[in-house]
Amino acid sequence: MRYLEEEVIGPSLGAASIRSGVLASMAGLLLVVLFMLAYYKLSGINAIVAMVFNLIILLGFMAYFGAAMTLPGIAGFILTMGMGVDSNVLIFERIKEEMAAQRGVRASVNAGFSRVFLTLLDTHVASLIAAAFLFQFGTGPIRGFATTLTIGLLTNLFTSIFVSKTIFEIILSRRPANAQALSI
Repeated sequence: MRYLEEEVIGPSLGAASIRSGVLASMAGLLLVVLFMLAYYKLSGINAIVAMVFNLIILLGFMAYFGAAMTLPGIAGFILTMGMGVDSNVLIFERIKEEMAAQRGVRASVNAGFSRVFLTLLDTHVASLIAAAFLFQFGTGPIRGFATTLTIGLLTNLFTSIFVSKTIFEIILSRRPANAQALSI
C-alpha cells in the first residue's frame, strides 16, 4: 500500500473552515427564517421562537459537556435546525388540514399537535438509533457529530412539541373563545 495524497491542516486553516461553516449556517438560518415568515405568516414566528429555544438549549448542553466546535459539530447543528423546521412544518400543515375540515381554531391546534406527535417521535427515535450507531462505531469527529445530533434531536422534540404548543396556547388564551382565524 502507498500514499496517493496526504494533507495536513494547520490551525489557521481549521479556524477558517469553522468560520466559513458558521457563516454558512447563519446564512441558511436566515433563509429558513424568511421562508417560515413568508409561508406561515405570524405562525412562522412561533417556529422561529421554538428554533431559537432549540439552539439555546443545544448550545447550553454543548457548553455543559465541554464540546469543542468542529465542522462535524456544526453539521449536527445544521441538521438539528433542519429537523426543527421540519417538525414545525408537519405540525403547521396538520393544523391547516384540521382548520380546512371546519374545526375551531383551538380544536385544530390541539388535534394538529396530538396527531403529529407519534410521527415526530418515530422520526426522532429512528434518527437517535442512527446517532447511537455513529457514536458506537465512529471515531472522534463522527462521535462529535453523533453527540451534537443526539442532543439536538432531544431538544428539538421538546421545543417542537412543548414550546411551540405553549406559544399557540398563549396566543389563543388572549383571543375570544369563538375566534375562527389563525395566521397559518
